[in-house]
Amino acid sequence: MSTKFTETHQSDSCAYCFEVLERHFDSKVVVTEPDLPKGKFPLFVTWKIRERGYWQLRGCIGTFGERSLKEGLEEYALISALKDPRFDPMEKSEMSSLAVNTSFLTDFEDAKHCYDWTIGTHGITISFKASCRSYSATYLPEVCKEQGWTKEECLDSLIKKAGYRGHVDGSFRERVVVTRYQSVKAKMTYKEYKEYRKP
Repeated sequence: MSTKFTETHQSDSCAYCFEVLERHFDSKVVVTEPDLPKGKFPLFVTWKIRERGYWQLRGCIGTFGERSLKEGLEEYALISALKDPRFDPMEKSEMSSLAVNTSFLTDFEDAKHCYDWTIGTHGITISFKASCRSYSATYLPEVCKEQGWTKEECLDSLIKKAGYRGHVDGSFRERVVVTRYQSVKAKMTYKEYKEYRKP
């Protein structure tokens, strides 16, 4: 990974997402210019909400296309908060219960086989064909570890996420093409964001 992501870069990326979302709800909010690397990267923005003492997914959308970080974060902070089809659009009343994760994706490699990746280090994208149809899906590096899955369980979940509902066995998994990648990830709660932006 040639680009170095500093702690300031990572904190600014999260604070910027919060400010962009706040400005969506209140046009008077002033958005601070973030300190971010100049390169272009695939990225994801993940929102979580604290409910009954646990962090629950509230939205996660990103792109594998390379984007300048400022424009990409601005776009996907809102798309993941308002347009994730799994959830209702976020409301202003939820802001104080939120946390945001930013993930900048790096080091893409073709896996030698479907198990050629490391849990907790690599995210994976799968692609395969079945019944004259193409399928694909991805999980970020933290997903498999957070769920406590084996590699086989992770692959099976991804195959299902891709939309395939047929029988899956060992020979089917071996036909799946895997691309592995790593990510630079940052997290910030709403409280931490307000502390970070204090004058």
